[in-house]
Amino acid sequence: MSASEGKNKKDKIYWVPLESSPQVMNKIIEHMGVGASVKFDDVYDFDEEILSMVAQPVHALVFLFPEVEETNKVREVEAQSSKDKVSPNIWHMRQTIGNACGTMAIFHALGNNQKTLPIGGNIAAFFDKVNGLSPEDKAKVLEQSKEMEEAHRSGASEDQSAAPEADADVDYHYVALTIVDGDLYEIDGGLSVPINHGPATDVLRDGVRVAKRRIAAMEDKNIGFSLIALSSVAED
Repeated sequence: MSASEGKNKKDKIYWVPLESSPQVMNKIIEHMGVGASVKFDDVYDFDEEILSMVAQPVHALVFLFPEVEETNKVREVEAQSSKDKVSPNIWHMRQTIGNACGTMAIFHALGNNQKTLPIGGNIAAFFDKVNGLSPEDKAKVLEQSKEMEEAHRSGASEDQSAAPEADADVDYHYVALTIVDGDLYEIDGGLSVPINHGPATDVLRDGVRVAKRRIAAMEDKNIGFSLIALSSVAED
């Protein structure tokens, strides 16, 4: 979903909500044109023994959590307090397409690591086209991009035997966590600015710290979370 869905529902563009699955996300980035040496994979637990098994280097995390009003308010306050602490090198796009937050998190994970990832094809062309645009204008370009919509659909139809309707009401949200210019950012198209979580050197462990804090604040809700890492892997 999105933290800021402003248009009337009948006037919005909607994409089918994504399942929280590395297989789904890998299908999308493959279709976009990302090289096979980069993959998404589950972070199964936050214990150090499990974290040490995650493929390195980790470039970004995609964090899924429930849409809870109290948490949304906290995040909005954190975003506003980050206004003057956001690197000019952050790649940020607003979300105007309903239920596209999963793919938005993928855009933010890739967009903030363009210099280190094997990005080509349609996604490279998209990044070139929106280079220098505001987050709002990037979103307008995405609304018109058939190539990116097709990439999303390639994943939305993968491993989703009972996919919801595109305009279904969903109660979860995806964000990206990654390091830009030495700070860890929580990047969300539903927020006007990314949230700066301060100095960081390890995307995985510093990102887990943020995820654990979010989870602790919602532990009484008895609903699910997931964390998926975007890592470099050895090619087959």
